[in-house]
Amino acid sequence: MERPILNKELGSKTFRDFYFLKEELVKFCKENGLSVSGGKIDITDRIAHYLDTGETLSAPREKRVKAPISDIYMDTKIEPDFVCTEKHRAFFKEHIGSTFTFNVAFQK
Repeated sequence: MERPILNKELGSKTFRDFYFLKEELVKFCKENGLSVSGGKIDITDRIAHYLDTGETLSAPREKRVKAPISDIYMDTKIEPDFVCTEKHRAFFKEHIGSTFTFNVAFQK
């Protein structure tokens, strides 16, 4: 299935099934009066809520403390609030191969 255009008519399930760049999410937020603050996960959740309800959620005021990323080994547990970083990408490319990419299915 071809990736749909991000607009108000898109359902949140379909929206979450596809990968959108943060820049695309921010543009959608600005066009629809949604807050653009926070990380990509925050913005994605805000857009999904808007697509389901038509309501705008304000951004939370408190900041999350990110777990420090130390060295990664085969038995390392995935940290809370996992974010795909260059360190993770390098680890997976080393163990899976140079064709590895962070795609929607992998991130879920």
